[in-house]
Amino acid sequence: MSESMPGLIGRAFDQLCFVVEDLDAAIGYWRRVNGVERWSKAYDLAKDQVDKEYWGEPGDFQFSCAYAFAGDLLIELAEHDGGRSVYKDWLETRGPSQHHIGFRLADAAEYEAAVRHYLGRGLKKAMSGWFKGDDSNCKWAYFDTVRELGCYTELYYVDGSALAAWEAFRDGASDELIPGMPRERRKTPEVDAAARTQSPGHASG
Repeated sequence: MSESMPGLIGRAFDQLCFVVEDLDAAIGYWRRVNGVERWSKAYDLAKDQVDKEYWGEPGDFQFSCAYAFAGDLLIELAEHDGGRSVYKDWLETRGPSQHHIGFRLADAAEYEAAVRHYLGRGLKKAMSGWFKGDDSNCKWAYFDTVRELGCYTELYYVDGSALAAWEAFRDGASDELIPGMPRERRKTPEVDAAARTQSPGHASG
């Protein structure tokens, strides 16, 4: 790589992420207030990820996201679903708000070099994971830049069919940024029971 590593990272800025309490409510706000209409929801995003880490320990986090583009800038809304995660920590200490900025590297080699660069600068990896498919990858890591920037910083890369889907959604040729992921939350027995408890005419106790 002839270009310096900070230069490679700097040219790749393309994402803002906000941690929210409810994806649908947050999407409604962005549509009403900012006019960002096209969204792709993806639930259970961490379910099949590998190499999940949370502050250097094996990760058990679960989360769901919604995605949209404002020009070429990716807007991500993240909802904590379970386990230990920096999303949960953020909600508990700061409430729904901007959580991280993101830099998308060109490929695995650039990503690994950028990670080494951040670690060499003393930045701590807060959370990370890997969507590892047969013909695609999305590998990502959040680094703690909260004191310096007021939010985390994500490094990530996307390749193969995942990149093709990402570009198709950005260009308006598809309605799904991550094909194959559930677009609605799966109901569990606990959720069904809660819904019945809250329904009109249900006698509790």
